[in-house]
Amino acid sequence: MRRVRFAVILLAAFSAHALADRLLVPHTPQRYVVRVGDTLWGIANHFLRDPWRWPGIWNRNRQIHNPDLIYPGDVIVLRYAKGYPYLLDLGPRPLVQAQAQGSGGLSSANRVVILRPKVRREPLAEAIPTLSPNIIGPFLQRPLALSRREFRHFGYVAGGVHRHTFLSPFSRFYARRLGAHPDRFYDIYRRGPALRNKDGDFLAYETKYVGRAKLVRPGHLPELEVMSSIREVQAGDRLIPWRPEPPIPYYYPRAPRKRLVGRVVAATHNNLNLGTYAVLALDIGKNDGVRRGYVLRIYSRPRRFYDPVAKETVRGRRQRVGLIMIFKTFPRVSYGVVMQARKEIHVGDGVASP
Repeated sequence: MRRVRFAVILLAAFSAHALADRLLVPHTPQRYVVRVGDTLWGIANHFLRDPWRWPGIWNRNRQIHNPDLIYPGDVIVLRYAKGYPYLLDLGPRPLVQAQAQGSGGLSSANRVVILRPKVRREPLAEAIPTLSPNIIGPFLQRPLALSRREFRHFGYVAGGVHRHTFLSPFSRFYARRLGAHPDRFYDIYRRGPALRNKDGDFLAYETKYVGRAKLVRPGHLPELEVMSSIREVQAGDRLIPWRPEPPIPYYYPRAPRKRLVGRVVAATHNNLNLGTYAVLALDIGKNDGVRRGYVLRIYSRPRRFYDPVAKETVRGRRQRVGLIMIFKTFPRVSYGVVMQARKEIHVGDGVASP
């Protein structure tokens, strides 16, 4: 009986050790001090083979006011419980300090340990983001995929006040469909190509940011002035009420809760061959269960090759080429940034749950 119990304990210890080896990178650091410029994805890469497993290994420190947020200066340590690894944020300094005091002839075994709580001061620095703001910042504020109905709903540039066909900063233009109570500031967008799935079904229009304008004369035919632009404003461009830029969202990289399968339908870069940090549009969105923070594998399309012995064309297997993390979702389309790229990625490649 003792041998059986010992064997079970040994097997459990071996299983826990094997699990830790599958989760953690070789030579895993025992502690890591968060620095300015770090991202959650980057820290996850310091510890984990698969960064999307972060929620399963992160142990929230209840003594910290907001245990989901990590700040520069925080110390993250690797711990084990019954052989299972987990990460804990100690904050910028230990939350409690143990002080051993001896008195008289007491032995070290009888020393009294006094726990003295310390206040954790929230650092002035902002919590580190999941992804670098330089990568996804420009795409957070600007809507990228609009339905036909949404496009018809928004106001539009009707024409230049001074008969100019193309408008630049300080040019004025007339607008229509702004409603009875127009906003003061508008972002200007131009309709791009239609995004379609592999069956050719319409998903959304990809939009291109043009610039920003302000209302200078309301009335039956509102008059606006171009404040800034990255390309010339044209008649027909849509006017979407401006809203303050949202903060960089904080979310855990994680695997989807259910099986997701989709396809790359567009890229914000004009390159035919895409790699790390490219922003891609997928043909799956909120309606399919896609959420921000989900990590998907990217697969190349199976290549066909000719077998000279069998004298037939054979269809090969799809190959893993990278990882993409979702940061913005629409009903039928979602956008993600390529976090890892083993090989070149192309429009038409597939995506699926890891």
